[in-house]
Amino acid sequence: MYKFLLRPLWLLLHVTVIATVVLMVNLAFWQLSRYHERVDFNAVVAQRVAAPIVPIEDLLAQIADASQTPQTIEWRTVLVVGEYLNDETIDAVNRSQGGFSGKDPLTPMRLKDGQLVLINRGFLPQATETKPAPGGQVEILGRLRAAENRRRFRISDPAEGELREITNIDLLRLNKQMPSELAPIYVEMLQSQPQDSSELSQIAAPALSTGSHLSYTFQWFIFSIFVIAGWIIVVRRKIKTLQNPQIAK
Repeated sequence: MYKFLLRPLWLLLHVTVIATVVLMVNLAFWQLSRYHERVDFNAVVAQRVAAPIVPIEDLLAQIADASQTPQTIEWRTVLVVGEYLNDETIDAVNRSQGGFSGKDPLTPMRLKDGQLVLINRGFLPQATETKPAPGGQVEILGRLRAAENRRRFRISDPAEGELREITNIDLLRLNKQMPSELAPIYVEMLQSQPQDSSELSQIAAPALSTGSHLSYTFQWFIFSIFVIAGWIIVVRRKIKTLQNPQIAK
């Protein structure tokens, strides 16, 4: 009675069902791993944001002695005191925030000890002119960010020449046109004294949510169960038809 399951069309159905279920289960576990990655990311960011505010020089010294890396101190809040080099300002373009497209003005700041740190001063709507940063000694509060390295299938900036607009905040690339080497991490400004341009909006904080990954996980598992259930229904109907040919009439 069950020999029909070995016919070519039925074998094709079995293979299709198995492949579909395997694919859906793998997608479910992939979404589950994305969920756990997001949970871990949220915990790390929350912990670092809650850490005490320290002068940026303290954390740069830890990077220099290899006890920390830019990735292990990212999102820490730091105090930065120095003078802006307005002539070296660059706009990070193709940015978006709050549903608007725009740019982030990036201006290097010379610290008291001579180190150069790139400051992301905020977000400007498209077509808004970039104003100079405050002159003289400036004190800012900001969060540390690791460089945006080049990625596959993403627009990259020219490898040579002086840039006034960039798509990636690639510190190694920007080093080529700076008067001295940039620190291996940059700062997103939260507060400034004296205040910067009123047209600037503070860069949005990272969204500490888990997104839809967990619901997608359940959906893929449910879809795989539906596929298996559908296969069982089709097979049972075929068996009933063979047992009672009148059902097919």
